[in-house]
Parts: sequence; structure tokens; C-alpha cells
Amino acid sequence: MSGYYGLTFQTAVDREPRPVTMYRVDPTNGTAPRRAVEVLRGGGLVVLPTDRGYVVACNALHAPAVARLRALTGVAYDALLWFAATPEQAAQLAVAPQPLHHPVALALMEAAGVPLAAAPARAGGRPAPSAQHVVFVVGDAVDLVLDAGPIARDLAASR
Repeated sequence: MSGYYGLTFQTAVDREPRPVTMYRVDPTNGTAPRRAVEVLRGGGLVVLPTDRGYVVACNALHAPAVARLRALTGVAYDALLWFAATPEQAAQLAVAPQPLHHPVALALMEAAGVPLAAAPARAGGRPAPSAQHVVFVVGDAVDLVLDAGPIARDLAASR
């Protein structure tokens, strides 16, 4: 059953905190909420599950979104994770995409029609085992969170 709920996090003292919208999604059915597609196409940042854990992701073809992702996570350009759902999306990337089999992430890329650039919430870190772990680190600096439940620790720990 999918649904959403809002959380508010205090991440900076110089501005009001804003709610972070979290959608609970079924990790097996391969659908993405329409709002997530809109956020991704519009250059926003989305927390989403991958085979190895949760990451912060954006439209890989939207340069300002990639810059925002790098600024938030501290990950260098050459250390970003690149994902594509189709050969056409892979051809749009300057690097070879990494394999990805998580139904939620694939559905989001297919619905949005764009490849993803992604990074763990912390530079040098590993993808997180839950969406809440990522939100704890990045707070309200992301635009949307797709919560498909915990990712097995042994998968989240492998790289």
C-alpha cells in the first residue's frame, strides 16, 4: 500500500524547516508515485532505494540538480553513481551506468524518462539501509523520499 506522510526536520538555524514528503511504496510492484516523477523531471532531489541501499538521486541530465546533489552529499563528480533503466538512457550518459535491479528505482527512471545520478548521503559512505537513515543525515534538503522499507544490511553493505 502506498501513501505519504510529512516530517519536519530542523537542519539550519537561519531558515524555517520545511516538511519532507515521504511516500511509502511497495518494493515489489515497480510503480513510482506521480509526484516523484515530477520532482525528478523538475531537477529535484529524491531519496530512493537501490539494490544496495538508499541514496539521494537526481535527473542525471539536469546539470543544476547534479551540482545540488554533489553540494549536499560532498561526493565528487567522478564518484557519483550513474543508473539507467533503458539502453537509450544509458546512451545519454557520459559514463557507463552501474547495474540496477530495484523495481522502485527502475519504475521511477522509466516513468520520468531520464537516467539518474546518485550518491550516498555522506561522502565516502555506503548507501543507507533505510530511507530514515538518509533523511536523518540530509534533513529537509531533499524534495521527496520514496520509502520501500529497509534494505537488507548485507546488500546495503556491499559495494
